Amino acid sequence: MQTLNGSMRYDASGRKRKTSAWTKTKRYKPEFKPLESVSVHRDTHREKYPSRNDMGYTQTNDTSYKLEESKKFTVAPAFNKGAYQVIPQSDIKHIGK
Repeated sequence: MQTLNGSMRYDASGRKRKTSAWTKTKRYKPEFKPLESVSVHRDTHREKYPSRNDMGYTQTNDTSYKLEESKKFTVAPAFNKGAYQVIPQSDIKHIGK
């Protein structure tokens, strides 16, 4: 059996190599340095970036008209093909034909 992608443990003819050259190397071990934490000043952060409640309240727009307009239409599948269409009240009798 032949290895096609190349290997460190087997040669080109498939024989296992008798070497341990890659295990004798010294591995790099970085020097230990303790983590230095930085204190966070929460009081100055709150003054610089106030929360949303401090800025005031804004009223949302009235969207009740959408409910009244949607009563004039129906959503139904188009001719049993899976896609949905918005159909006016006058064409409801033609759904699925």
